[in-house]
Amino acid sequence: MEKVNKKSFLKWLNVIATMATTVLALTALITVYLTVAAWNAQQQTARPYFILKESPKVDLGNDLSIELKFTNVGMHPAVNLSSETIVFDDRLIGKPIHHDESAIVNEIPKDSSSSLVMIMASEKIYPKQFNINAHYVVVVLHYLDPILDKSYSQLLYMKWNGVLEDKMQPTVHVKVEEKDKIDQYLQKAGIDLKKYLAKRTK
Repeated sequence: MEKVNKKSFLKWLNVIATMATTVLALTALITVYLTVAAWNAQQQTARPYFILKESPKVDLGNDLSIELKFTNVGMHPAVNLSSETIVFDDRLIGKPIHHDESAIVNEIPKDSSSSLVMIMASEKIYPKQFNINAHYVVVVLHYLDPILDKSYSQLLYMKWNGVLEDKMQPTVHVKVEEKDKIDQYLQKAGIDLKKYLAKRTK
C-alpha cells in the first residue's frame, strides 16, 4: 500500500513539474512576443515620415508650377527619396497634364525639408487665364530608412482649386468621396497606383 502511495505521489510530482515547465515556457514565449511587439512599435514611431508643413506654392509664370515642401518628422533619416507625380483636371476628362518621376540623392535628416516642383508647360495648360479649372495632384513617395534598412511608401491626394476670376484658389486635401473617382480615372488612364506603391527603393 505504501509503495502504491509513493508511486502515486511521484506521478503527481511529475505532473506538477510538467505543468510548471509548460507555464514557464508559455510565460517566456509571451514575454518574447511582447518584447518584439514593443520593439516593432518603437521602430515604427522612429521611422522617417514626410508631411507638408507649409501650403503648396502655385506659381503662374510662363508655365504653371506647383511646389510641395516635404518635411521629415520621423526620428530616422530618409535616403533615396523618389516620387511619382500626376496632375489632371478635376472633371476627370482627358489625359493628365503632368506625369513625371524625380529622385533626390542626399540624405534627409529629422526635421529637414525637401521641395518637389511640378512644372506644367504652357502648351498643356496656359497659366495666364482669367479662370483655370481645379486640378487634382497625386503624389507617391518612396524612400529608405538606412537605420532599419527598410523601404516605405506614402500616397497623397490633393486638389488645387485653380483660378477664379483672376484670383488664385487654395490647395486642399481630397475628400474621401473623391478618392474612388480619382482611382477609377487613373486606372482608365493606364496608371496603376498599386504598382507605384509596391515599388521599392534600394
